[in-house]
Amino acid sequence: MKEAFFIARKIQKSTGSQVIGPLLKLSIVATALGMALVLLSITSGKGLQHAIMDKFSALEGDFTISAYAPNRTEELNPIRLTDSLAGALREAPYVRSVYPVVQKMALLVNPIEDAFDGIQIKGMETDYLKTFSAQYGTSDSASTPTSRYGALLSTTLARELGLGIGDTAVLTVLKNQGELPRLRKSIVEGLFTTGLDEFDRQTILMNQEDVARLNGWRGDSVSSYMVVLNDQEGREIISSYWNAVIPYTMQARSIEDRHPAIFGWLALFDTNIILVLAIVLIVAVANLITALLVLIIDRTRMIGTLKALGGSDRLILQVFQWLSIRILTRGLAWGNALGLGLSFLQWQFSWVQLDPETYYIATAPITFDWAWILGANAVFIVIAYLILLLPVRWIARLHPIQSIRFS
Repeated sequence: MKEAFFIARKIQKSTGSQVIGPLLKLSIVATALGMALVLLSITSGKGLQHAIMDKFSALEGDFTISAYAPNRTEELNPIRLTDSLAGALREAPYVRSVYPVVQKMALLVNPIEDAFDGIQIKGMETDYLKTFSAQYGTSDSASTPTSRYGALLSTTLARELGLGIGDTAVLTVLKNQGELPRLRKSIVEGLFTTGLDEFDRQTILMNQEDVARLNGWRGDSVSSYMVVLNDQEGREIISSYWNAVIPYTMQARSIEDRHPAIFGWLALFDTNIILVLAIVLIVAVANLITALLVLIIDRTRMIGTLKALGGSDRLILQVFQWLSIRILTRGLAWGNALGLGLSFLQWQFSWVQLDPETYYIATAPITFDWAWILGANAVFIVIAYLILLLPVRWIARLHPIQSIRFS
């Protein structure tokens, strides 16, 4: 093994013909660029996945508990968890927070511009409204509405209805079917932008007590409980567990169940990463095989000399295995440095911008998922090394006398 390593180092330092040196460097560069592309697809793909999931989790919870509705209409019946269930839910170690939500469908009207739109009013607690405003609110917005029926609107909805901070709109709501609609003045006290177009166009936020008043509810009745978890990975299992625990008149639904199309799209990111890895692996391995074959042909006389001097096929095979490993590891080292370096720069400075209407976020997010990064490197090394054994095995067929005469 030591002899093979020594010979391999000598071969690499002595490039032989003028073609071999540039070819080996080109192989290292191609491997590095391929690995950098794989790492960028992992960090950006996983970053986009986590960023969108985090945003949906913050806005709608990892799972919700609401009244059982076979038709899944927007108007939810009031529910109230028992003290024991509510306490167990809040004290569960995997639960970060639980927010009661009161919802109401309404028309939001700007009488001056004669503009209106159908919206969903979400009544939230003060703590949630402060956190939401700090993350998504504009600089001149109030953190929470202070007046009765005061509302926080998205900049998208406000622009469509011609409303601004301090303007008065009219809420048109129905308490019961068959009754005349009720009109309530609502002052726009804040604007926000989440990047989720569906949420921004259809949702306004108000104090929970005001929305309960619009519903005609008393006490602690709510439309749903929004549950945010510490770890998003197990939310489907956890929501299924709570679906079995709560009364049969209620249902627990994970965010994937409520938005199957979006989360199905996010799941395709993993497939895309695997496809990128497969394509890069094929191209890089083909390039490495070509370089190794050319190197073997260039060193045919040396191979014949070693065999004539008593060198075993195993020794010669080990020499070229060391060469292939050195080319592969150098390419991967430079590729990791390039890919992780560019990912770090994007994570630090957010140079690459995205269309929020398409990707739900304004800048390309980066997540360093080390399980995927290390796994990609391991797959690259193992598969490339196994395939590179094929051209190396060709050395055993070379005859010493014919090899020495080779020119």
